[in-house]
Amino acid sequence: MGKDDVSTKKRRKLNTTSSENTKQSPTDIYKRVIEFEETEAQLRSAEKDSALFKKICHDVRQLFADIAELKAKGTDEAKEKITAKRIEASLHLVALKKLNRLEKVRTRAGRDALHKEKQRVDSTHLLLQNLLYEADHLNKEVTKCLQFKSKDEEIELISMEEFYKDAPIEISRPEITKTDEHQLQLARLEWELRQRRELAGACSELVASKERVAAAIAAARSRLDALAPHLKDVLKATKPLQECLALRLDEKRDETRAATLLSPPLFLLYANANAYSDALGSKNVSVGISGDEDEARRLDQLSNVESELVVSNDSDSDQENNDEDQRDSKKKRHHRSSKISKEEKAEAKKKEVLKKHPLNVQVTITNSDGTALNLIFSYMIHLKIVVVKFTMNFPKPITGVSAADVLNGDCVLNELYVGDTGNDSPHPATAYLLKAAGISENFPHFISEVGKPYIWAQRMCGLDFMAVSVDTQKCNKNFLPCQSLSVASVENFIFTLKRRLKARIDLMKELQDLECGKVLPAKGLLCPVRLSGSLTQWQTVSWNEYSHALSTSFVISEGLVTPDNMLYRAIITRQSAKLVAMVAVSSDYPKQAPIFSLTLHWNGTHHAGTSDDIRDIERVINTNWQNTEKRLCTLSTQMMKLLTCLDVLLETMGSSEFPPDKVMLQSIRGRNRMKPYKYLKQGTGIFVQN
Repeated sequence: MGKDDVSTKKRRKLNTTSSENTKQSPTDIYKRVIEFEETEAQLRSAEKDSALFKKICHDVRQLFADIAELKAKGTDEAKEKITAKRIEASLHLVALKKLNRLEKVRTRAGRDALHKEKQRVDSTHLLLQNLLYEADHLNKEVTKCLQFKSKDEEIELISMEEFYKDAPIEISRPEITKTDEHQLQLARLEWELRQRRELAGACSELVASKERVAAAIAAARSRLDALAPHLKDVLKATKPLQECLALRLDEKRDETRAATLLSPPLFLLYANANAYSDALGSKNVSVGISGDEDEARRLDQLSNVESELVVSNDSDSDQENNDEDQRDSKKKRHHRSSKISKEEKAEAKKKEVLKKHPLNVQVTITNSDGTALNLIFSYMIHLKIVVVKFTMNFPKPITGVSAADVLNGDCVLNELYVGDTGNDSPHPATAYLLKAAGISENFPHFISEVGKPYIWAQRMCGLDFMAVSVDTQKCNKNFLPCQSLSVASVENFIFTLKRRLKARIDLMKELQDLECGKVLPAKGLLCPVRLSGSLTQWQTVSWNEYSHALSTSFVISEGLVTPDNMLYRAIITRQSAKLVAMVAVSSDYPKQAPIFSLTLHWNGTHHAGTSDDIRDIERVINTNWQNTEKRLCTLSTQMMKLLTCLDVLLETMGSSEFPPDKVMLQSIRGRNRMKPYKYLKQGTGIFVQN
């Protein structure tokens, strides 16, 4: 028994050892199973497995149906059959799982094969691209070599015929150069070098000769300069003879003589303007006298210069009675002649009332770029006011309709001083004088014919009608011009007009750029570099069109914009959004910034009366300028800011049509959802709320 126990223990130990040796790790078994199934999936046909899958599914359905019938019977035999059929169904399910695994193996193998094929194709395509790049590089190198030009090719050489004709034999060497193109080029270059050396020597001789001639001219000029004092002495000695023969034709003396024939207001203007012309230089301000001197001289010789034009009511009634008697007593022919005579008499009265002095004063203000404004001052003898006509001279033609309009003389002089438009007579007695002469039209009706009676023109001539009361006794009172008023007004006017002219020239350049679609802000202002919107239209609009726009009703009702402003319309587009800006530029621009009235057409029509966003943009464009930026607030700068605000507004709407392109800390802020219109130069630039 002891031996059997020992042998039994040894046998168990051996069995345990052998089982431990034969036991494999689960990973190795899993790998072997996978390898077996992969091999089996390659060996087996997918079509046969598909047919087998369908057959097994059909058998499983049949087994389930049989089990259901057997369960319905409920006998012991049926229970035994159910157990057998369950085992058979389980085996079928195991077979289905195996088929599923085989199909997944095939699918994975197909994907791996496709991936390898794609890698092979990509590698081949990359190799093809490298070859194409190398071929393109070689073609460029070949083209570069073919286009290479040596320095000698830039030298203009003489023709082949002239070379063989003029060059000596030791240089031309026809027996070699005619067969060797390289030697021919060298020979031609050698001949060119020899010729240029000869020409350089000749040039040196000519320069030396020129210097000798220049020295002779300088010596002669010094002798002439030394002769100048002697000539002055001769002229001074002949001065008494010139006075005796009245041969002095000096231009200043002629102007002085003509100035004595001027009316007192124009004489005062001429004297003060001429003094400033001498001080500033004739290139900046020039003064002259034009007109009929003989007529002025005859007018000056008359004892009664001012004729009485006031016609009494009695004489008018007597004339009407006489006309009625003539119509009753004479024939139709006589009636026609009396009517024509009355019209001619009324026309003569009109011409007499609007009569000007024969001489006028011309003052020309010239800007640094050559743009000149020529003012012609005339004195109306009977109305006792000074009227001005003007012309503009440009150094080069102006392109653009709106740009040309701002340099029109009427536009430049409009409201040169606040409220002074020159559209009515500043003399209170003008209306009475016209009425007394039988003229029913008001004075503005004749402005296009006689000129504009600006208040500054009256002050430059020493006339001031502000303190004059109008009545029948004082309407013909002679007003003596004030010299101190003229002196102060001339100085102020010249410098004011020069500033206005310079500002209009700058505005003209801005308008030319805007009409071409260019928006160039003033230097020194912060603005983003990239703008998505574009200026598609800039044109002048009439007051009727401006006043009927939806966005301009508020500024018109508040008196911020009047018909005297320069009115424009700008259209800015970005994709489907269109912004229409009605711009009103005042006469004293850029002292007063232009006023923008905006209407946005995108998802409806929006303006300041219906949209807080448009109202905020108008506030930013029209008012939100810091002290450092106010002096740089130009029309182009405001347009640049408008383009920036439009981009910010559209990009904060959340529409996919306008993707965000600018850095913003907060797209909206506050209860009114304020947009970040303020630009800060931090890093690449950032937008924040005000």
